[in-house]
Amino acid sequence: MSYLNSPRLTFSGQFQADPSTVNNDPTHFNNQTFEPDFQKWGPGASNGWWNPEGTGSWRFLSCIVQSVTYLDGTSTSDPKEDPVIGMTIMDSNQKVAGKIVDLDSQQQMVSALWGLVVRLVAGDQEILRSDYEVASFTNIWMNRAPELGGDTRAAAIFQSTLTNINWNIESCNSRYLKELFEVSKNQLSIQFTTDLYDMDHTSPAFTIGRIVGSIGPYFEGEPKYFTQGRPLFPQTSTINYANAIIDKNLNQVVIDLANSFPIFPNGTIKNTLPLTLGVNTGKVGFDDITIIGEIHLADSNWYKGQSGINTIPLGPNTSLVEENPLVILNSEGEVIFRESVEYVCADKFVFYLNPEEECQVNFYASKLGKPLPDKEIEFQLINSPFGPTPPVVGVPKSAMVFPKTIKTDTLGKASLTVKANDPGNPRGYIDGQVYGISYNFSDGYFSECNQNNFLSFLVFDSVDPEKVANPTWEDIQPIMQQYANLYPLMSKGIFNLADQSIVDKNAEILQFVFSKDKEDPNYMPATRDLSRDKSAMIINYLNAVISKAGTKDSITFKKL
Repeated sequence: MSYLNSPRLTFSGQFQADPSTVNNDPTHFNNQTFEPDFQKWGPGASNGWWNPEGTGSWRFLSCIVQSVTYLDGTSTSDPKEDPVIGMTIMDSNQKVAGKIVDLDSQQQMVSALWGLVVRLVAGDQEILRSDYEVASFTNIWMNRAPELGGDTRAAAIFQSTLTNINWNIESCNSRYLKELFEVSKNQLSIQFTTDLYDMDHTSPAFTIGRIVGSIGPYFEGEPKYFTQGRPLFPQTSTINYANAIIDKNLNQVVIDLANSFPIFPNGTIKNTLPLTLGVNTGKVGFDDITIIGEIHLADSNWYKGQSGINTIPLGPNTSLVEENPLVILNSEGEVIFRESVEYVCADKFVFYLNPEEECQVNFYASKLGKPLPDKEIEFQLINSPFGPTPPVVGVPKSAMVFPKTIKTDTLGKASLTVKANDPGNPRGYIDGQVYGISYNFSDGYFSECNQNNFLSFLVFDSVDPEKVANPTWEDIQPIMQQYANLYPLMSKGIFNLADQSIVDKNAEILQFVFSKDKEDPNYMPATRDLSRDKSAMIINYLNAVISKAGTKDSITFKKL
């Protein structure tokens, strides 16, 4: 079950993402060559880029529930029929905003949301509160709005689960919320598509973009960060990947096309001609298509009101769809999407590792949406860079240890163990190294994959244990200097981390935020790029200062 299943809620509105961009250029990490101009606004990739004073915050803005679909498949967008229509999706009112964080300056294509709270609010009454499980965006599409420039032309999707849910639905008499609580009260699935992001710092909408999304049920044991269904691959470079599920209970196909078609600068979709869903019953390499139904994109409510989700009844075609690949045709009868018949996808796909640590990567393999057992998956290191250079990425290869192949079990699942060795500081002024691992079935080609489907790793360097245990200011100063350089809002407005007297004077409050859980929105550093050893070294230094001088901070915890 996922955000595509019923009972399903859709919402739309705006979001704000306020990252600092001084660290967009990896050479800015070099303390020896850092210049004051790198903290200033700059056109394109110059100075501190387009938002040097960013806070890292990520927020929902004016996100309104537009429609609901019930367990029986009926739906409504009328608040008179269900009071959840018109309620607001919001982030926290008790903590600071969640943070949007790149994995690394040289891997900015899997940015994650940390510490985000998701609430459903009616007026001043909180109906639902939950924690968004940390997740990175995927399927980033740089040609979503081809007539615009920079990241404004891009779109991406976030999918995760909502946990630690606090329900307060007794007073609102919503049929939808009652059904959702009954089928999935402990966890929920959420997905949203973001686009039309405003990068112009002179604009009143600076750092704001458009968002549509959906919330639905989630069952334990399923993927959290993607929906295992019927993946649809584009057959032309002008469109992007889509996904569908077969809802057997309601005998229908549910298709998410929110991030699949280009748009005009005003947000309206370019492909408004009628599309048709079909199945290909022909032999391999030949088309013999049976039409299932129409897909309507011209409906003005399709994107904002339905979050780009289409529902097509199967009627008598259930077995036909279960046994044959899906296709989508344009108005001229040309196939523009084909289902990837055999498909494998990693659930979590972004990892931080310290030397001698290992992680488990869970894979789900399917054929026409059904588990694919006893299937071999092959892995290889990616040799090309993921982002700006220099310095060099992906070396030494010996830092990444993993088997070349694994096999799926009877349920179509498999787990890959990846262990990290100390990379040995190959990037010099940037801690650790970034790596990528691509994957596909052993009898397939890596070029045939969704090119967004690869694993990203940040592997940190180790630090001398004596320095970790008994650090001096000289040991931590280069780290603090780097943060002071790269995040001027922090260094100019709150703490100049490069100044020992300021750090020592505020040691207690700094120890508090450096010691918080990484998933807490108050965790420091907001960029989550501090290694285990360097984090321990900083905390040990601060603890030593506190033990010698006692508490003397001028800032209290209540101000966090």
